[in-house]
Amino acid sequence: MNSNHVLIHYHIFKNAGSSVDASLRHSFGDRWGTFEGRHAHAILSSDQLAAFMAVNTHLSAISSHLARPPLPTPYCLPVVFLRHPLLRAYSVYQYTRMDSSQPFSDVALTLSFSDYIRWALRKESGSIVIRDYQVVHLSDASWRGGDILKAVATQADLEQARDLLSNWGMAGIVEEFELSTAVFQSKYSKYLPELEFLPKWDNATSRETASLSDRLDQLRQMLGDGLYGDFMEANSLDLDLHAHAQALLHSEADSIAAPSTM
Repeated sequence: MNSNHVLIHYHIFKNAGSSVDASLRHSFGDRWGTFEGRHAHAILSSDQLAAFMAVNTHLSAISSHLARPPLPTPYCLPVVFLRHPLLRAYSVYQYTRMDSSQPFSDVALTLSFSDYIRWALRKESGSIVIRDYQVVHLSDASWRGGDILKAVATQADLEQARDLLSNWGMAGIVEEFELSTAVFQSKYSKYLPELEFLPKWDNATSRETASLSDRLDQLRQMLGDGLYGDFMEANSLDLDLHAHAQALLHSEADSIAAPSTM
């Protein structure tokens, strides 16, 4: 088994992944690589990632939209970012409207944001992307039913995803990107001295200047209270996981900032 540390970026769609990848590319050059499948829904197992690593031993960092936990070796260093599900849904909507190569781009292009949310709540094919998708991505829900588009997250999946992040020690939060990158830098630079997380956005769909609460309020007004409530209920597991990840981030940040008692 290769005992060199390798950073694994579990790239959840529209969760600042392009910004993370920009830092990894900057840090490692040709020792950063990507691991993807035949198409956007061809998810990949930990064993498949381990096999990829075995024949690409030069890599110090790997990014993948499709790889799923657990980590393939004890020497891997995980990076994942979570995002508030409503902000994430709006980003998914905007991005898929702009990029015709994205799955279900035609749906987003022909619908208003409110109608896009209604499409998702009807559980149309492809709408899993904004229905508790972050829990799906980080749990066994990805594998059930034989098709990621048919995935349904459960309370047990939430507990699995919460435990995963707790065992990893933290997750990044998109809404606190600078803090997240600083904490990842502090945690991992001793294993990978070349690592330089850049606290900047890359390929952001929009450059918001409003506060988090204002952005959420704007989106709530766009949807109306009834549709907003239905959407939040459909993403209650993601909301819980996001809050858990946020607590882990702040706890880790506090432990780094606290003076040593040794």
